[in-house]
Amino acid sequence: SLYHMKKLLAMLLVLSLTLGLGLGIVSASAEDITLKFLISAGFYDLENDLGWKVCQRVSGYKIDYEVINGTEQLMLIITSGQEYDYTYLNSKNYSLMMSEGALMDITDLLNEYGQDILAAFPTTWPAVTTDGRIYAIPSPAAQPDSLTYSMIARKDLLDKIGYTEYPTTVEGFVKMLEDIKAAYPDMVPLTASRLDAGVLSNVASAFNVQGMYQLVDGKVINIVDNPNLKAYVEVIRDLYARKLLDAEMPAITTNDMRSKWAASQAVISYQSWNGCETCIAALRQLSPDMEYVVLPLLQDEGGKVHAQVKYGVTAYGAIPVTSKHAKEAIQAINSMIQIDNFTEIVLGEKDVHYTVNEDGTFSPIQPAFNNDKVASNVFVSGFYREVEYPKMWEVRLAKNADLQSTFYAMRDSLLDGGERSPVALAPAVTVVDNKAALENRITDTLIAVICGTSDISELDTLREYWHKNGGEEIIKFYNTWYAESVAK
Repeated sequence: SLYHMKKLLAMLLVLSLTLGLGLGIVSASAEDITLKFLISAGFYDLENDLGWKVCQRVSGYKIDYEVINGTEQLMLIITSGQEYDYTYLNSKNYSLMMSEGALMDITDLLNEYGQDILAAFPTTWPAVTTDGRIYAIPSPAAQPDSLTYSMIARKDLLDKIGYTEYPTTVEGFVKMLEDIKAAYPDMVPLTASRLDAGVLSNVASAFNVQGMYQLVDGKVINIVDNPNLKAYVEVIRDLYARKLLDAEMPAITTNDMRSKWAASQAVISYQSWNGCETCIAALRQLSPDMEYVVLPLLQDEGGKVHAQVKYGVTAYGAIPVTSKHAKEAIQAINSMIQIDNFTEIVLGEKDVHYTVNEDGTFSPIQPAFNNDKVASNVFVSGFYREVEYPKMWEVRLAKNADLQSTFYAMRDSLLDGGERSPVALAPAVTVVDNKAALENRITDTLIAVICGTSDISELDTLREYWHKNGGEEIIKFYNTWYAESVAK
């Protein structure tokens, strides 16, 4: 259980600190040291990617890279006291590791050995600073101000029933789903996997419901306090009841949902641009005449769209307290993040793997880029340079035409309605230790209400529960921080 994990972890931390292992002060020559880095990635053959070879050369150390698959593995690694020298973390896992006291304070190491790291992030350090001390490298969004999720529809099937333009109002959208159901009775009109915080961005747009936290009248609120939440949920609940939204939404995985669309069993799928290219390719093999289109975000009564964009710190590079080689890990990252080394790791060799365009952007040279560099970004996961990486990332986008066109279509659909999360740069919430549990409860309740297993009145119960069980403190923490750091 998590409780026993916490106890075990606490004992291990005491032990490691008593033995002086957690301080990164054990020194040895670079030849003797192998650093262990945990990174996030799919299933790539890492050692055959040129980025791997560059890292081994420029970092000054031999680095063993391992891929983490999920929170449980991370907790297990930390609780069993395995000595990893670096780990990539998403926001949830960063909050978890911080609340467990499992991350090393790297402030002094950065000041002494990490000057290039400090300089690579002009604006994001506040997100990893607690009581003036730094606990991670703040890696910003590679695609700032973009839309992550939207609806990808079968343009060919919509054309056949007269939809050559796509509705921009809730009424028009619901009518289109009804028409799809009538025309294609054997297909699901709209499929989606489990909706995070119950948000289906295209529809939520019309109600200005953006996600777990957003700004309303200059104040940070949680979704439970969004004045339009009930009206929004009623629409989605109705779509679900009438089987216009996939009955499997609460339980289906993203991969199964994508497979369903790729097998021509659904007309519209709600998914991320990231990874869409595989199911588009599969569907094209099945139906060579298929065409796809990204549907608009729906407009509010004033004709405006609203959606939260990707922004702020989206990944964290941290050193577990069990590391024996914290100093060396910082030295290695400091070397890899220097602009020439970083460029070579991510993009490869100029005029072999990429060219530099007149406007300062980059273009890949194929097939060399895809052959040698397809997984190279994973070697810097958790420390993407804030200013330069987004331009480099667009080269990675160019490796697939469907991926590229979907990404830009989703971004363009924001019009002037994209908003950054007000808490994107906020430090870890330390005033309560049940933030993740509260947020999971919100998602679970919203899904239950949408599916009709809970009454719509549960939204009021949820709001009360949130405020009484730590939500009040979380919102106060965020608003205090926002007023001091952002609003002024």
